[in-house]
Amino acid sequence: MALKIRRPKTAAVALAASVAAVSWGTALPSAAAGYTASAGPWSAAVALTGADGQQSLIDVQAAGDGAAFALWRDKAAGATGWDFRTAVRPAGTATWSAPHTLATGRDKNSAAVLAVSADGRAVVSWLDGSGADGSLVALAAGWNPAQAAWSAPAVLAVWDGLDMSTPRLAAAADGSFTAVWDQGDGYRNYDVRTAVLAPGDRAWSAPRTLGSATTGSVWSIDVAVAPGGAATAVWDELSRFTGEHTVSTATRTSARSGWGSVSVLPGTDAASSNVQVAMDAKNASTVLWRNGADDLKSATRTAPSGSWSAAQTAVSAVSYSDGSEPLAAPNGDVTYVWTGWSPTAGVPVVQTVTRTAGTGTWSAPKTLSTGYVNWRVDASIGADGTVQVVWPQSPGIDNGNDNYLEWAVRADGTWSRATAVNSTPVAAVPGTDALAGEVAAGPDGRATVLWRKAEYAASGGYTSQVWSESQTLLMVKPQLTASAAVSGTARTGSALTCSAAWKGTNAKAVLSWLRDGAVISGATAKTRVLTSADYAHKVSCRVTVSNGAGSVASTSPARKVEAGPALKATTAPSVSGSVKVGHKLNAARGAWSPSATSYTYQWKRNGKPVKGATKSAYALVKADRGQKITFRITAHRNGWTDGTATAKPVTVR
Repeated sequence: MALKIRRPKTAAVALAASVAAVSWGTALPSAAAGYTASAGPWSAAVALTGADGQQSLIDVQAAGDGAAFALWRDKAAGATGWDFRTAVRPAGTATWSAPHTLATGRDKNSAAVLAVSADGRAVVSWLDGSGADGSLVALAAGWNPAQAAWSAPAVLAVWDGLDMSTPRLAAAADGSFTAVWDQGDGYRNYDVRTAVLAPGDRAWSAPRTLGSATTGSVWSIDVAVAPGGAATAVWDELSRFTGEHTVSTATRTSARSGWGSVSVLPGTDAASSNVQVAMDAKNASTVLWRNGADDLKSATRTAPSGSWSAAQTAVSAVSYSDGSEPLAAPNGDVTYVWTGWSPTAGVPVVQTVTRTAGTGTWSAPKTLSTGYVNWRVDASIGADGTVQVVWPQSPGIDNGNDNYLEWAVRADGTWSRATAVNSTPVAAVPGTDALAGEVAAGPDGRATVLWRKAEYAASGGYTSQVWSESQTLLMVKPQLTASAAVSGTARTGSALTCSAAWKGTNAKAVLSWLRDGAVISGATAKTRVLTSADYAHKVSCRVTVSNGAGSVASTSPARKVEAGPALKATTAPSVSGSVKVGHKLNAARGAWSPSATSYTYQWKRNGKPVKGATKSAYALVKADRGQKITFRITAHRNGWTDGTATAKPVTVR
């Protein structure tokens, strides 16, 4: 049987759009201090099973609408076989459903794969039958949130050969699911196959072949789907004759397009294996693989139809026992988490690296654990980019009676320190892990943890129980690092700018302008041009920053708005009419900026005011004959300084 790595939980990464960045202020990244000193705060632990059987965890995932799905193997007290069991916590509730049995008669290590979609649907796939008698069949059951029920298992694919892998699953935003698996003769003839479950359908499409291996088996295989339906499948073939690997990829550019031709992944070689792939909300794909020197390598392409980047080394000479999929954030950052041996610490540790999208480079490895790690880790990423990690840990290899389920978070580019989910240590249990955990990051980044606790049974062996806890609060409310302030000249026609600075996880900021303490309707931009309505009033701005934990507000000191600059004549005023005694002259007032709302006039004779001549028309008298006549106009607008102009004089005949 070919080695199968566990299915990455990439479906949850692309379930919702990222939180929009606020462009008008200065947002400072939150630090680890933004998290509470101890893990949580968490909900009360809820038991999903009884305490008299045995369980082993498979997965927990969160859908885009907030629903959570737990999947585990369960052996009832006195039973000889194991069951696949699941529980659902619907969106908007804190209550888990009663466990539902998907399949019976499994063994302790039977594989099952869970995938969830943005709209709260879920699919679980597993294998039944035997290659010995040609009865292999891939089955799948689906959760329909409208009916709040699991479907009966449906046939995904059948195979009358010797070997078939459990289908990998990934979901698109429209609720469709894509499955990819391999099947073969157990020696050298293998096909990579795919099928799709359309939204609302119970029957899978007819399987089609993506690629074939004719010299050996498929060593590892994976698939990722972006929200819009674009997909990347990746697998590596191990030659039975040469022992060399060939890493291949196939691409679907959209939900409605067919799969393209198979190509070898650039940068891989004959020693490349253990492939994994993730896609983000912008259709970028990242593949991870191991090379012959045990380096963890990566390649990325920004679009399904684009070219792959040159291979990069994410981690050099890494020897790990368990690792996450590449966790792709909305901003393009990719994080990988693993547990492996540390020669420096002399114990297995949990470490992580991140490739920053802005620089395109991988960080140095960072150790998250603080004790002896039991070679297991699970990590998940939310649609907001928050990475959640859990692992079992004890203080040291010689202190197995103090087992804790440790938890760490990466938000806004910063890792929190590891803290324990359980407050009371769990004693070691012969023959099994005392503690195990799986984690799902919800659409808002908050964690749901599925954990299993075992106890030694007096009659020999052990019993265990599955529990769940969820974060009731991911973050503390934001903090203002600089209060709201207004800059600029406070006079009509000029612009004032509002500024503030804050820190906080997933913080959003809203700005409001106020006049004499009352909110100005529609005034929410960073910069406000003062109007006549603001003249002689006091104007300020208010910044309100909020996240799921609460909000904080700051109002700037008020500024009294003075009159704007003088109105200016953009077209000069002029005198019109017959320039003869006994006739009337009219004042053409010209054009003004900003436009005036009223005008006053003063007619002049040889530069001196004519008494009483203050209207827009002037009747010429005998005293005007042979004299130069003009007028001065004054333009008025509330909130602005008056503007004046004098027309070119005319000589009266």
